[in-house]
Amino acid sequence: MKLIVKDLKFQETSEILLKHFPEAPEEELVIYPEYTEKSGLRVLKCGNNVKIQYHQDVQYYRALGMVLGDPEEDISCSETAYTSRLGTMFDCSRNGVLKVGTVKRYIEYLALLGMNDLLLYTEDTYEIPKYPHFGALRGRYTKEEIREIERYAAKFGVELVPCIQTLAHLRTYLRWPVTEPMRDNTDILLVGEPAVYEFLEDMIRSVRTSFSGKRIHIGMDEAFQLGLGNYLRKNGYQDRTGIMKEHLDRVCAICRKYEFDPMIWSDMYFMLASEDGRYYSVSEDYEWHEKDKPDKDLTLVYWDYYNVSEDMYRKMVHLHGKLSGHMYFAGGGWTWNGIAPNYARALETTRVGTKVMKEAGADKWFCTLWQDDGAETPMETCLLSLTYFAECAYEKEVTKERLHDRVKELFGIDSEDLMLLDRFDNFQPEDPYNLKSANPSKLALYQDPMLGIFDGQFKGKGLREYYQDLAEKLEQCLEKEQPQRIRKLLAYYQKLAAFLAEKAEMGLELKSGYDNQDKDRLCVWAGKRIPVCLTLLKELHGMREEIWMDECKPQGYEVIDVRLGGIRSRLESAAKRISAWICDPEQPLEELEEKRVCFWPDEDRIYSFNRWEQIVSASNINEL
Repeated sequence: MKLIVKDLKFQETSEILLKHFPEAPEEELVIYPEYTEKSGLRVLKCGNNVKIQYHQDVQYYRALGMVLGDPEEDISCSETAYTSRLGTMFDCSRNGVLKVGTVKRYIEYLALLGMNDLLLYTEDTYEIPKYPHFGALRGRYTKEEIREIERYAAKFGVELVPCIQTLAHLRTYLRWPVTEPMRDNTDILLVGEPAVYEFLEDMIRSVRTSFSGKRIHIGMDEAFQLGLGNYLRKNGYQDRTGIMKEHLDRVCAICRKYEFDPMIWSDMYFMLASEDGRYYSVSEDYEWHEKDKPDKDLTLVYWDYYNVSEDMYRKMVHLHGKLSGHMYFAGGGWTWNGIAPNYARALETTRVGTKVMKEAGADKWFCTLWQDDGAETPMETCLLSLTYFAECAYEKEVTKERLHDRVKELFGIDSEDLMLLDRFDNFQPEDPYNLKSANPSKLALYQDPMLGIFDGQFKGKGLREYYQDLAEKLEQCLEKEQPQRIRKLLAYYQKLAAFLAEKAEMGLELKSGYDNQDKDRLCVWAGKRIPVCLTLLKELHGMREEIWMDECKPQGYEVIDVRLGGIRSRLESAAKRISAWICDPEQPLEELEEKRVCFWPDEDRIYSFNRWEQIVSASNINEL
C-alpha cells in the first residue's frame, strides 16, 4: 500500500506504522489529517480517501491504525478521549533492560493505541557519570540511548518521562560497599545525610541532560523501614511522616532547580497514616495534618492493580483529593505474576478502576508493566492487557469482542490464543479472575523434585493432565498463521506447558513410589521420565534465551540462566540419587523419608509466592 498524507508532519511516521500491516492491499490511500479542538478523533473513509480529525497526534495514529487494520471497508466513526495523558510504564529495573530497538517498537504500538506517555522505570539502569557503580553490569541506558528513544517517541507525539527512585527501591545500587555512608538500610537512602543529597542532585542533573521534558517521576514508594535503620541509630526515633516530608521537600527543590515537575507514588502517605500500615486501609474520613501534606504542586500517583471494588477506587480518589489537586491513576498489566501473565486480574482491575476514573473525571492514566523477581515473563505478553487499558480510555465499555477485534487488527493476533497464557496460573474456579495471583506454574517449575515444598498444595489438583491439555491447545495455536514474535512466544509457552506436565507432580510420584518401596516405578523415573524432562528443559531454555536476547540487553539474563540451569542440575541429581537407591535400597533417601507438609494451611488452595530463592529450597540462599 502507498500512503499519501496531506500533512507532511505525518507522512514519514505513517509509513513507519504501515509496516505493522503486511496484509494491506497494494493500492494508494490518500489521508487528510485535520486538527480539532475537540478531544478525541473522527474517521471518515470513502474508497481510497480518508479524513482523520484528531486532537492529539497519537489520536491521528490511532485512527490510522483503525483504517489500516480494515483497509477494504469504508468507515465512519468517532471516539471520545476520556484522558488527556494516557501511557504505559516499562519496568527496566528487574534485570530486563529493554533494547533501544524494542522500546522503539513499543512506541509505535503506543501511537497505534492512542497513548501519549511512555514512562521508563529505571531504578539504577541509567548513567550518573560521577557514580560508576550506579547501574554497573546491569545493562544501564547511556545518555545517548535515552536521547535516541526520546527523539523517536517525539516523532509520534509520545512523551518519554523519566521514572526513577530517590528514596527506596535502590537495593541493587546500595549493595556496593562505596554506598555504605548513604544507607539507612539495604534498600533505603539515609535521610538527612549530606552525601545523599549530593548524590541525588547529581542523579537529577544527569536525568536532565538525557530527558528534555518537564515531568519526572521520583518514586518515593514502599520505603517500609524508613527511619528504622542507620537513621534510628543516628537520630533516635523520629516521626516517620516528618522524615518523609523533610526528604520529599529537599528532593522536590532539586527537581525545581533543574526545571522538572515531580510526581511520586502516593502509598507512603497512606501507609504511614493507616493503623495497619496498608495502602488501601485508610478510612474515608481521615484528615492529614496540613504540615504533613505534600507541596500543592506535587502530583500524586495512585497505583491500584489489586482491587475490584468500585467503592475502594472511589474512596482512594477522594482521599487523594485531600492531599493534592494533581493525581495520576496507575493501573497494571500484570506481567509480573511469575512466568506467565495474569490477564484475568489485569482485565478485571482495569475495567473497574478505569470505570471509576472516568466517573471521577480523573484524566491522567498509565498502565504499569512490572517485571518482579527477574523479568521471567516476556514483555511481549503485555499486548493484550495494554490494548485493553488503551481501549478503556476511548470507550465507555470494552467488550470481549471489541478487545478481540482490536488485538487482531493491530497486531494480527487472536486474543483467545494469548488468553491461553492466563491458564498457566488461573485454574481455581473459586477465584475466576485469579485475584489472589496464584502462580502454580512458577512453583512447579522451580520446586525441587526431591523436596516437594509445594506438593501438599499440588496433591489432588490434576496438574499433569491440566498442563498436558494446555500444551495441546497451544500446539493447535501454532498450527495457525502467527506473527513471528507471537509464534516464538507461543512456542516457548507450549514447551513450558509440556515440561510442567512432566514435572509438576514429580515430587508427589517420587515420594509415593519411595514410601511404597516401588522400585519399578522409581526406575521409570530415573531412566525414562527424568531424561524426557531434561530434553524438554533444554529446548525450553534455548527458547527463553532467544526471546530475552530479542527483547532485552544481555545483562540480567544470567539470572534466568542460573535458574533454569539449576533445574537441570537438580533433575540430574534426582536421577542419580534414585538410581543409587535402586542399586542399594538399604541406603535411605533421606529427602524422601521426610513427611511432607502443606506450604499454606489451606491445603485446598494455591496462592501467590513469587520469590525464586524461597521456592527452590527450604534452605537459605540469600540470607545469613
